[in-house]
Amino acid sequence: MVAKRKKLEYEKAIAELETLVEQLEQGDITLEESLKLYERGVLLTRDCQDALQAADQKVQMLVKQAGNTELVDFDADTDAS
Repeated sequence: MVAKRKKLEYEKAIAELETLVEQLEQGDITLEESLKLYERGVLLTRDCQDALQAADQKVQMLVKQAGNTELVDFDADTDAS
């Protein structure tokens, strides 16, 4: 039976990912250590994706509860003016 691991909060997972990337970019660790860091990074990335998906679902539910039936995609390239 596989033990269930505890997921980190989104912000903590992102911070740890940034640290892992810095360590990998330095290049002064062994291949085996690099692979362990990479594997940890994959798990953290999955946690972040799950957290973002859950947040998206919650926003969609809140929008529906507010009576808005249509979601509009956010376009970061559009000027606010």
